[in-house]
Amino acid sequence: MNAIADKSQLKPPDAVGLRGQLARAASSIVSILTLVICMSFAASATAAPFELTDTALNGEEFKKRFLASYGVNEAIEPKLNQADRPLYESIAPHLRSDPRQAIQIAQQSVTADSNASFDFLLGNLHYQIEDYAACEKHLLEAIRKFPAFRRAHRTLALVQIQRDQYPKAVAHFLKVIELGGGDAQSYGLLAYSYLTLEKYESSLAAYRMARMFKPDSPDFKRGQAHCLLMTHQPKAAIALFDELIADAPAETDFWLKQANAFLETGQKDKAIANLEIVADSGKANWSSLTLLADLYLDMDAHGLAVARYKRALNEFQPADPSAALRPLNYLVERRLYSEAREYLVIVRVKAGETFDARTLSKVNINEAQIELEIGDKQKGLATLQKELETDPLNGQSLLLVGEYYLSTDDHEKAELYFERALSVSDAQVEALIALGRLAVEQRKLSEAIEHLRKAQDIRPSSNVERFIAAIQKAIDAEK
Repeated sequence: MNAIADKSQLKPPDAVGLRGQLARAASSIVSILTLVICMSFAASATAAPFELTDTALNGEEFKKRFLASYGVNEAIEPKLNQADRPLYESIAPHLRSDPRQAIQIAQQSVTADSNASFDFLLGNLHYQIEDYAACEKHLLEAIRKFPAFRRAHRTLALVQIQRDQYPKAVAHFLKVIELGGGDAQSYGLLAYSYLTLEKYESSLAAYRMARMFKPDSPDFKRGQAHCLLMTHQPKAAIALFDELIADAPAETDFWLKQANAFLETGQKDKAIANLEIVADSGKANWSSLTLLADLYLDMDAHGLAVARYKRALNEFQPADPSAALRPLNYLVERRLYSEAREYLVIVRVKAGETFDARTLSKVNINEAQIELEIGDKQKGLATLQKELETDPLNGQSLLLVGEYYLSTDDHEKAELYFERALSVSDAQVEALIALGRLAVEQRKLSEAIEHLRKAQDIRPSSNVERFIAAIQKAIDAEK
């Protein structure tokens, strides 16, 4: 028995026990931060990724260009013959000043056999008064009559953007470019459409073409930087965000997205600096403050982490009330029980009334774990027993009660609760590991290995593998 006289030789690494398993989860916070923040900034297929500024469809530059499009480019588009001139001349004086009057005149004379240019004019006039359904109808008729009508395709693309029909906008902008109309607007809005559809490589290619025509466009730089982020080219994104921040330092989005790029390159200190600038500017929100706190927690700056978590909850209500529980989970998982208690007080005050029964149960279980570790153990145990009365298959409560009895050397009760936890899928691995630890405490080494190997079959772990090897070594030494 000398081989196992010193039970510390067979103690599992911290990450093997229940609390260690939870602590191990916390160590992966930053490994998922980039994914989380990328997702939060990703464009949605049903919403524009950002508001256009210098290339906006209601901007002065666009309006001037649009009104100029009423001219007739007979070199590449339907030609007006002599019979068409009187109608065009009657419409022309009203094109810019009174589009409704121009529509009324045109509709009296335009027929299915009329020149496609008049269908195009009607389409543009309806675009000007924001009647996009009528605009689309007339432009499609113009294209039916003259399939290579480049300006009709262009205005149709604009209509589709106004109606959030980005796949159709892409098709028409590609046709414009195919017909020789590739310019800053066509490439820029094509890129914006791709970005909205989350086709980041295509969007990036289009933004690069757009910037050949208009290299200093803030919209094009912003879109390109976003695409660089989403295609995992963080170094190039950082450089472009430097330019954007220099031109518009008050734009919070630039600081946040550059922070994301810093995270992807492993520059957590620079990401923290960016997030602190946002926090100091008064433009932080729940997500940016808790992300900042997560980073501090990962760097073991626990005081700073707790301060940012508390500020986030004091100043903001997360869209999902249960999100307020995530910082509490992280602190408990890291065994920062005093800090968790501080945060828990604010959780109860600020968000407690908004919690549903399931979330409130999770709060109670965290509070019970804190009590078991640094407070009133009996109070913590009573809370867990009460939770089990409500939900007998609450895996976390079963495991924690089992841990309590294991710590008091009441092996019979510990085994009872760990066995009950085996029937809960989410707690099965932790229960098998706990049973393995219990078996070691009871010097049932072969039984311990059996439990641990079952855990390995479900979810392999290097820590558990080392624990098995240490037990096997002790068994071999006894032979």
